[in-house]
Amino acid sequence: MTQRRRIGLLQLAGLCFLWNMGLAARGPDCPPPPSAGQRRALEDYVQKRYKLPKTIVLTLQKDSLVGDTCYRELNFQGVSHVRTWDLTLYASPDFRFLSGELFDTQRDPVEEERLNSEALMAGLTRGGTAARGPAKAAVTIVEFSDFQCPYCRKFAGILNEVLSSGSDDVRAVFHHLPLAMHPWARQAAETAACAQLQSGAAFWALHDQIFQNQGAITAENAKEKLDELAKGTKGLDATAFQQCMDNGMSVGLVLKDMNLAEVNHVNGTPTLFINGHRLEGVENAAKLRELIAESRKESASNASVPESDSAQTARKAASGAALGVTHLE
Repeated sequence: MTQRRRIGLLQLAGLCFLWNMGLAARGPDCPPPPSAGQRRALEDYVQKRYKLPKTIVLTLQKDSLVGDTCYRELNFQGVSHVRTWDLTLYASPDFRFLSGELFDTQRDPVEEERLNSEALMAGLTRGGTAARGPAKAAVTIVEFSDFQCPYCRKFAGILNEVLSSGSDDVRAVFHHLPLAMHPWARQAAETAACAQLQSGAAFWALHDQIFQNQGAITAENAKEKLDELAKGTKGLDATAFQQCMDNGMSVGLVLKDMNLAEVNHVNGTPTLFINGHRLEGVENAAKLRELIAESRKESASNASVPESDSAQTARKAASGAALGVTHLE
């Protein structure tokens, strides 16, 4: 073989390699991403479908293919002067149908449920949450709570009883959800959140004090009582706390938790998520211990199950809100 022919064959092989790489990068032969007109139509439909007020400016922030299919993951974001509204939906290739969930018949439903729970808990425990217990705990309890709610006060006592009795592989995560029906709950949440911004220990100490004194707090004396409880909280820097309260520095933290509740369709307190399983409170400490034992056993079982190649796609599907199927004309 001549030198010139050898070089020609090598060049041809290189071109074939690059062509194949280009095909792989393009993925399946799918319709193009939504045009500007399609994006506006999708935004308008979602705004109307979910009855979002006109004060929220909704935009389609991101769209991408789901795995090796032609379905597309669409991330919508709405912004107003007080909050951010976030929603993930999945579109059919022609953008006619939208869904909050995709069910893949080629995936094991048991594994998918496990991955969904992991994705849910990752979202509920991300960021600067108020938490106690080891970060790598086998069991994580996430609570959405209201300081004026009597059932939340009861659960706070149950949780303290269980955690103080040797449950060293359990982590508790607190999210603020002051309900509109409770006149001083929002003020209590912002007060506790100022302690939270200083340290976890300060937050949990004030958390306990507010619940223990719940019956003595009224809409009329809330500011005075909450300030009094805060000043008596061990480890709390009184000067920094007052500055936080005077400047509304904890408002964003409370709004973030309230937005997280809405995204996960939480509208009552206490709402619990124990390793991804949702509960509307528990009756007593014995029941909570039983649930923890079940979750601990499930966690140990899941640890021995290797992830499939479809795990990443499952997590993406799990991050979408389960809103059913909607029809886009």
